Amino acid sequence: MRKDNQKGAIKQSKDRTPSPASSSHSPTSTTTDSSSIAPSSEGGIHYKHVSTRNSNNNHSGILSLHDATQAHLSKKYGKWGRVLGSGAGGTVRLIKASTKNGGNIFAVKEFRPKRNGETEKEYQKKVTAEFCVGSTLKHANIIETVDIVCDHGHYYEVMEYAPFDLFSVVMSGKMCRPEIYCVFRQICDGVEYLHEMGLAHRDLKLDNCVMTSENVVKLIDFGTATVFHYPGKAHTPATGIVGSDPYLAPEVLSKDKYDPRKTDVWSVAIIFMCMVLRRFPWKIPDPKTDPSFRSFVAAHPDLSVMPPPKK
Repeated sequence: MRKDNQKGAIKQSKDRTPSPASSSHSPTSTTTDSSSIAPSSEGGIHYKHVSTRNSNNNHSGILSLHDATQAHLSKKYGKWGRVLGSGAGGTVRLIKASTKNGGNIFAVKEFRPKRNGETEKEYQKKVTAEFCVGSTLKHANIIETVDIVCDHGHYYEVMEYAPFDLFSVVMSGKMCRPEIYCVFRQICDGVEYLHEMGLAHRDLKLDNCVMTSENVVKLIDFGTATVFHYPGKAHTPATGIVGSDPYLAPEVLSKDKYDPRKTDVWSVAIIFMCMVLRRFPWKIPDPKTDPSFRSFVAAHPDLSVMPPPKK
């Protein structure tokens, strides 16, 4: 399989709800044409360089607290590399250990600073939520969360690094059907594991799947994950619009509670369609505003009938 990590002329889909480590502002719904695929911006990662140094400190002999923190991380994990991307939640960079120390490469996410009006407790809860979820997950198809470092008020999450994003791989047009099936199976395995752990991802999409050099698919970004089941307790339904418009299940747009496991399954099905078609089937699963989804509902009236409530 060719794993070119290049972006086409198309854009990527916008999240409706940012992760706890992301902006608290409600992003707008996507305006992507249904004939193209488009991933996240609000709460996701933009692949562009963002300077992480204060320009004023570049001309002084005094090491800033920010630089001191990065020096501390560099001493522990290795030499800082290029910026992978940035979003409302922070900036992600590579860090590589020396050859004598194993030469391991990690992706390090520096969380955004505390906002005005945000208490220290609220900030800590938001920036550590993703780590708390990720650090409990141990599966071949889930990105490994290695460490969280707090130094001089800066929070860094250290993660396993996978060099290829599934969006780019799909849009290269080089995937054959058996390869698509292989990737789909790995995504299903990862999601099944999450659900067995009582977790729902709630933002499954091409952008949140990466691949290793050995073609192992890994799910990433647990900023919007929710616990739907605690041991010995009944399942907890989810509420609210969370995710990216083209991947949303129809019930997410309603004001009713819904089963987040089922919405994950719907999103996985959309991922499969995107891998096969290299386009979205619709912009948003709303028959009132999206003609493509309206046509789908008309062709499959049985799918729009709500099942009777369980007794």
